[in-house]
Amino acid sequence: MSNKQKGIIALLLLIFSVFGSGLDLSNILPKPEPPNAAILVIETPSKEVLDRVEIFSTIVKNPDDRAKLAIFNYEFADRVSGYNTSSQQVNDVYSFAGKTFFKSDLVDKYDNLAEEIVKLMESVIGVDNHILSKSEKDDLNTYFMGVAWVLINKG
Repeated sequence: MSNKQKGIIALLLLIFSVFGSGLDLSNILPKPEPPNAAILVIETPSKEVLDRVEIFSTIVKNPDDRAKLAIFNYEFADRVSGYNTSSQQVNDVYSFAGKTFFKSDLVDKYDNLAEEIVKLMESVIGVDNHILSKSEKDDLNTYFMGVAWVLINKG
């Protein structure tokens, strides 16, 4: 490196040391924006499932309630496959867990929400009390994951 190049570098460093610390580059450099955080990562349900559960995105409007209901239904769907239980016990678990998780936050807040949940559960496992088959538990998982998905991704 020649003496001339060394001198230029020294001069630039001197200028930066005197003036550089006071430079505000924040308006020149773009500010990185964090990506939206995904509440849950759920595979897109089939058209059949979406058609059945889309009603939930129509009923529940509040974004906080949608997020909480999505998380609740995701957890229920994730766990139900491992239960060795009857249809009545699954209904009781869902109801008790809902009362514990939501307290009275959703009571009478959304018309037809409770009725649609009951209809969905009955469409999958029927109305007669019996021990759930693996197929029924898998269907509960599929449909309640669908509920979680539409609450996050629709509306």
